[in-house]
Amino acid sequence: MREIRCLLTLAAAVGLSLACGDRTPTGPALVQTEGASAEAASPARASSPRALAPRQSVANGLIGTWGGEHVRITIGAASSILEYDCAHGSIDQPFAVNAAGGFTLTGTHVLESGGPIRQGVEPVSHPALYTGSTDGKTMTFTVTLTDINQTFGPFALVLDAPGRIVKCL
Repeated sequence: MREIRCLLTLAAAVGLSLACGDRTPTGPALVQTEGASAEAASPARASSPRALAPRQSVANGLIGTWGGEHVRITIGAASSILEYDCAHGSIDQPFAVNAAGGFTLTGTHVLESGGPIRQGVEPVSHPALYTGSTDGKTMTFTVTLTDINQTFGPFALVLDAPGRIVKCL
């Protein structure tokens, strides 16, 4: 029994040393070039440098409630909800701004009407483009319903303000 334990321990040690070597199936491939030492082959090393477009960033500092006359936006990490006097909408992606604070975001916009909503009648949702800018404390934006080319705004909002909304009657 003791001999079996010793053999298992020895086999495990040999297997571990082979697994930690440079020539494992998951390790980098070695390339030998004339007059140079072996180095890991990598597509990034073989390609030349290239310019990248500026990356938009998700502005976590914008998360919260923004309010203004006739509008309120609640910005979350993954999406935003908008409420107007006689409409509501959503931005169906993280609220990303460019280095200058500008944004162009897609979502939906639903026009509302006064009175009760009839059972079984769904409101018409329009694809919308929300464009504007922010300095982190104030924001202005317009909404364009892309399917019917109708624009609303501009709206001016302030961070941490409740907004002033009067719902349609």
